Amino acid sequence: MERRLAAVLVADFASYSAHVGRNEEMAVRAARGHLDAMELVIGLHRGRVVKTMGDGLLAEFASSRDAVGCAAAIQNRMMERNAPLDDGEQMRLRVGVHSGEILSENNDIFGDDVNIAARIEAFAPEGGVVVSERVRDEVSGRLDMVFRDAGAPVLKNISRSVRLFEWMPLRQVAAPATQRRVADKPSLAVLPLTNWSANPETEYIADGLTEDIISALARVPWLFVIARNSSFAYKGTPMDIRQIGRELGVRYILEGSLRIQGNRVRVTGQLADTTTGAQVWSERFDGTGEDIFDLQDKVTEAVVAAVAPTVQMAEMRRAAQSAPGNASAYDYYLQGLAALNRAQVAKAAELLDSAIGAAPDYAKAMALRAWCHTLNVAWRVGYAQETDRARGGELANAALDLAPGDLEVAAYAGYALAFFGLEIEKGMGLVRQACEGCPSFAWAWTSLAMLEALQGDSLKVLDLADRARQLNPKDPLWFRALVAIAAVHRDAGRFEEALEASQAGLRLNPNVVVLYVHSICSLCELGRMDEAHTMARRLLDLSPEFSVSRFQDHHKFFRAALHTQQNSHWLKAVGLPE
Repeated sequence: MERRLAAVLVADFASYSAHVGRNEEMAVRAARGHLDAMELVIGLHRGRVVKTMGDGLLAEFASSRDAVGCAAAIQNRMMERNAPLDDGEQMRLRVGVHSGEILSENNDIFGDDVNIAARIEAFAPEGGVVVSERVRDEVSGRLDMVFRDAGAPVLKNISRSVRLFEWMPLRQVAAPATQRRVADKPSLAVLPLTNWSANPETEYIADGLTEDIISALARVPWLFVIARNSSFAYKGTPMDIRQIGRELGVRYILEGSLRIQGNRVRVTGQLADTTTGAQVWSERFDGTGEDIFDLQDKVTEAVVAAVAPTVQMAEMRRAAQSAPGNASAYDYYLQGLAALNRAQVAKAAELLDSAIGAAPDYAKAMALRAWCHTLNVAWRVGYAQETDRARGGELANAALDLAPGDLEVAAYAGYALAFFGLEIEKGMGLVRQACEGCPSFAWAWTSLAMLEALQGDSLKVLDLADRARQLNPKDPLWFRALVAIAAVHRDAGRFEEALEASQAGLRLNPNVVVLYVHSICSLCELGRMDEAHTMARRLLDLSPEFSVSRFQDHHKFFRAALHTQQNSHWLKAVGLPE
C-alpha cells in the first residue's frame, strides 16, 4: 500500500433519487453522459478518475490548484449542459475538495483525508464547490476564484474540526442556441449509442461503435458528417432532435442503443429528419460478441442506404476502414481512443502500447501512439523531448509502411512527422491528403491549421480553423486550433486578438505551454507587464523545469519558428529562466 500527498475531489448529483423516481432510464442515461463529460475536464486538469458511481465520482490530483480549477470548470460545464433543459430535467452537481495524505492500493484510494473530502462534499451548494480551509490556503492567489466562509460543520465520523469555504459560478443567462446553416450537401450527426447493458463497464464498446460508424460515414466524399466530439457533447442530454439539428446545422440525426446480455449483442438505430422530427428509417441488428464488426458494417450500410440510395455499397465497403482481426488489440485501441478523448495521454499511451503488443502490425494504433508523443512535448514541453521525437517518428513511419492507403493513418502519422520537424513537407502533404480524402475529418483540418501556422501559409490558417469549427462546433479539443489562431494574430500584430485566443485555449486546457507563451508575449507587446509577470509565474507553477532554450529548441525546425526572437526577448524580460 502506497502513501502519498494528493488533492481529492468528490462529486455527486443532488436529488439523484428524485430524478430516478421520476424516470429511471432517463436519469441513468443523463448521469452517464454528465460523468463522461466530467472525465474529459478532469483529464485536462491533470487529474485521475479513481472510480465512478451511479450518481458521482472520486478523483485525485497532484495539487490543490489542479483539483479546484477542475471543480470550477466542471460546474461551468454542467451549466452549459443544463442550459437547454427544462428545470425538471436538469441535474445539478455538488463538488468537494480536500487535500492531505492518502493510501493507494489497486488503483483505489483510502484514508482520513479521502473521508473528509467525501463528507464535506455534502455541504457544497447545488451547482457549487466547497473546499477545506487547507485547500483554500493552498490555492490562495493562484486561481481567480473568491471563496465564502461556510463555517465548520460537524462531519459524520470525523473527529477534528474542518472549516469550509464555498464557491459558486457566476450565473449567466444562456444565450439562445445558434442556428447553424445546414451544409450544402447531405448532412448527418451520429449521436452516441445509449448503452443499456447491465454492466456500465461496456460503455466504451458503445462509444467505440459510434466512432466507427462516424469514421465510416465520413469517408463518403459528398456526405457532411459532424465530428465525434460535437456529437458526444449531447451524450445523456434528453434534447429534441430538431433542436440538436439546428445547433449542429444538420438535416439528419442517427441515434440508437447497444445492449449486451451474456454473449448476445443488440444494436438499434433510428434516422430522423431534423426539420420535422419524423423518423425516416429504423432497424435492429442482433448478433454475438464475436461478430460485432459485422454489426457495424450492417448499421453503416443501412444508414447510407437510407440517406442516399444511389451510393453503391461496394464503394462504401472499400472506403470503410477494415476492423483489425485481433479482437483483443481492438479492445485496447477503443479504450485508448476513449482515454485520448478525455485528455488522459499517459493512460492512452499505455493502452495503445498494449494494442500494438497484441497486434504488432496494427497501423492505426501506431499512428495514434505517435500523436501521443507529440502531446508529451506540446503539453509538458517534455524533458524527454528527443526520446519522444525519435519514437514518435519511428511509429509514424512504421504505420505508413503498413497502411499506405489509410487516410486516418496518414493524418496522425503525417502530423507527427511534421510536428517533430522530421519530414515537414511530407507530413503536411499527408495531412492535406487526409483532409481532401475525408472532408469531414475535423481533426485533420485542425492539425493542418496548426502546421500551416508553424511552417506554411499563415493566411490559410483562419480558413482551415473555420472549416474545422464548422465540422466540429462543440469540439472540447478546440484549444489545438486556438494555438494556431493565436500565432496568426501575433504574426499580423493583432495582439489583443492573440491574447484572447490564447486565453480561451488555456480555459479549455490549462496544460498547453505554448498558449502561456503566446499570452505572455502578447501581454508584453500590449505593455501589460504586470499581467505578463503573473502569467509567467503560473507557467513556472505548472512546469517548474521550463526554460526558454528548451521551449525554443522544438521550434527551430520551422520557417515561422513561432516568433523565436520575440519569444526569447519577452520570456526573459518577465524573468523566465534562459
